Amino acid sequence: MDTSIVYLRPVNVIAACARGPYATSVAKAWDLMSDWLRASGARDDVTLRYGLLLDDPRVTAPSECRYEACIPLPSMHGPLPPNFSVKRLPYGAYARAHHVGGKIGIARTISTLRADWTPQHGLILDSFRPVIEIYLDNPFNGPGEPQRIDVCLPVMFPADPIPLGPH
Repeated sequence: MDTSIVYLRPVNVIAACARGPYATSVAKAWDLMSDWLRASGARDDVTLRYGLLLDDPRVTAPSECRYEACIPLPSMHGPLPPNFSVKRLPYGAYARAHHVGGKIGIARTISTLRADWTPQHGLILDSFRPVIEIYLDNPFNGPGEPQRIDVCLPVMFPADPIPLGPH
């Protein structure tokens, strides 16, 4: 797995949110975003896309998991429909794995990052920020077309111990 540590900068985005198991909410959120972009005539103009997995399905009931399909905030946009919001992507240090295959196998990529790569590199999972997907290909491509996605797991560097006195 091609993995590295990166620092993601803050980006203002428009987000379409869907709730439910990620197996269905991801497609639902991207359908909402695609429909809105198509109606506004901007679908083909958007080249950068992000997906936010806001909840950890290991501790959150699948029916309560939230996914946000995001695009960079355009300079001008009209009123947003329900389930849409303007927000800033969480920034900071992330373990980034390059994933090929779209949604197929992405849960395994996240699990491997979380359980193996992160601890092997002395990092700690930051549970206050979401996993971020950066789509390198158009997520509106057909389901049979492979996708390249950078999966970004939020991490922290462990604090150095503070000496409490002379040794």
